[in-house]
Amino acid sequence: MSASTSRRPAAPSPFLVLYDDADGGRPATTTLYNVADGVHRPCDIDDQRTKRSWVTSHGGWVLTWDSATLATFLWNPYAAAAGETTNVALPSFGRAPPDIEACCALSTGEPAAAGGGLFTVVMVEVDSNVLWYCHAGATSSSSSPAWAKHEYDIGDERTISGFTPCGGKLYYLIQPGMSYGVLEFSPDHQPVFTTVRAKPIRLFATAEDCMLVFSVFPVDVNGELHLVFIFKGEDCKAVVDVAVYRVYLEKRKHVRIRSIGDRAILVGGSNGFGGWCRASRHGLLPNSIYWVSPFDNRLHVYDLGEKTEEIRDPCKGVADQTGVQEYLPLSVS
Repeated sequence: MSASTSRRPAAPSPFLVLYDDADGGRPATTTLYNVADGVHRPCDIDDQRTKRSWVTSHGGWVLTWDSATLATFLWNPYAAAAGETTNVALPSFGRAPPDIEACCALSTGEPAAAGGGLFTVVMVEVDSNVLWYCHAGATSSSSSPAWAKHEYDIGDERTISGFTPCGGKLYYLIQPGMSYGVLEFSPDHQPVFTTVRAKPIRLFATAEDCMLVFSVFPVDVNGELHLVFIFKGEDCKAVVDVAVYRVYLEKRKHVRIRSIGDRAILVGGSNGFGGWCRASRHGLLPNSIYWVSPFDNRLHVYDLGEKTEEIRDPCKGVADQTGVQEYLPLSVS
C-alpha cells in the first residue's frame, strides 16, 4: 500500500493594502502587497475597491458599507478571492455611517450566515466619544437588530482609539502597561465600561544611549491578551528592541515572553492593527514581529530570537503608491 500523499492545502498569506490619493483627475488606485513573498498585485476585490470598509482583527473579517445600496455586511476577503461566499448581512447604517477612520472589532462569537451564535460588532470613532454597536446572530434576542449610537464618558475627557477583543471582552489602553479599560455588555445588551489596573511594566530598551521612544499594540494571541512594544531610535526609522508581554489581568501582572514559537505577530498600519497567525502555515518568519511604521511606510520584520531586523519597502516599484493603509487580515489557523 502506498503512503498517503494528501497534504493540507496552502494557506493564504496576509496582505498589506497600498493606496494613493487621486489627484489631477487621475482615479485612486489600490494595490495589494503579499507579506510572505513581497509580490504586488492589483486589488481586484470589488468590496475593497468600491465600498467603505473597516478591518477587524477577528479571523479575517471586514465590515463593509455600500453607499449605493446602503447594504452593511461582514465579509472575508480571502474566502471571497477563493470563490467562496462568506458575506454576513447586518442592519444598514443608512445614509450616515461611521467615520472612515473609525476602528472596528467583533466581541463574541464567530459570524455565520446561518446557524451562528450571538456576536457583537463594535465601532469607535477616533478622537470622539461616539461608539456604535450592533448585536446580531441567530440567538440575538432582537427580531430586528439595529445599530445603536452611544456617547460614552470614561472620565478625564479621554477617548478610545480602538478595541482589542479577547475572551468575549473588548480591551483598550488607558496607560500602556499599567491600566486597561474593559467594555462588556449587560444582560439587556447595554455597554458597560470598567477599569483594571496591573503592576506597571518597567520599560527599557536594550540599545545603549537610546532615547525611549515606543509604540505599543495590544494583541489577542491564541485567546490570551498580550502587549507588543516597539522601541525605536530617536529618528524613529529603525527598531532597536521589541518586547512582548503576556497580560494577566486576574493576577494584575505582566510577564515578558521571550519566544512566541511558530507564530508571527502583525501590527501597525493606519488602523493600528494587531493580529497573529501560524508563521509556517502562512509563509512568514516564525517567532517574529511584523510592524508597519507610520514614520516611513516600511515593513519592519524583527526576529525575537536573533534580535535582528529586516526592513522592506512595500511601495517600492509600484507607481503612484504613496502609503500603506492597513493590513488585510486573515484567519489565525
